[in-house]
Amino acid sequence: MRVSLFLFVIVCVAGSLAQTPPPAQPQRPIYTALVTDVEPQIVAGRTFVPVAVIAREFGATVTWVPEMQRVHIARASERTIILTIGTRTALVDGQPATLDAAPFITRGRTMVPLRFIAETYRIPVTYDGVTRTVRLTRANRHYVLPLPSFKAGVVIADPRPGELVRTGLRVQGVANVYEGALIIEVRDSGGRVLGRTIATAGMGGFYPFSTVIYYNLPSDDPSNGRIVVYSQNGRGDGKILAEDSVPVVLASTI
Repeated sequence: MRVSLFLFVIVCVAGSLAQTPPPAQPQRPIYTALVTDVEPQIVAGRTFVPVAVIAREFGATVTWVPEMQRVHIARASERTIILTIGTRTALVDGQPATLDAAPFITRGRTMVPLRFIAETYRIPVTYDGVTRTVRLTRANRHYVLPLPSFKAGVVIADPRPGELVRTGLRVQGVANVYEGALIIEVRDSGGRVLGRTIATAGMGGFYPFSTVIYYNLPSDDPSNGRIVVYSQNGRGDGKILAEDSVPVVLASTI
């Protein structure tokens, strides 16, 4: 009787383990460029963008009141923001709040303070001084807003250092490559190029890039490798204008 009971318990435990679903894979971040028809401007250390960007990317309703030179910004079940052109006092649900700089109009576009609006709606905002980009995170989507820049550079955002990657991986980041193309390579630990592709990026500022690259891992090759993204100066002399790389663990299967 004890033996039968013991076997019954073993079978039940094994059955429950067999039915346990595999752990969910973490969702990878998605990088999206905030595109504006009027370039962002820095006033009093604050980034101003056309109010249409707020409406398009963050699901806000924007109403312009011309006789009062006011713009009303609202999101469903959230706060209402009222900004007045040339005035540093904003209204958030009717309560006054002081801005570091006043909204203004340029080239027919109403420019509003991005950080103030994003933080009012609890959207985290960070500034990357190396790439001169403003970054916002909403749910699992990452927004990158490039600011005007004359400095070339490349920053890889994904994959992350030490990550296990397979052929067909997506490489993402930001780059300013105003003189040449953006080249993405997978290299083994000895520096051999296992795969290569070319991507496009913006000029005159750091803009997001995203591309898929495939590679062949030789059977005698160690698993340690590196993702390298670089730009040459476009003069045909092979000189590297900007470069970034991350160490990764290579896998031979998809």
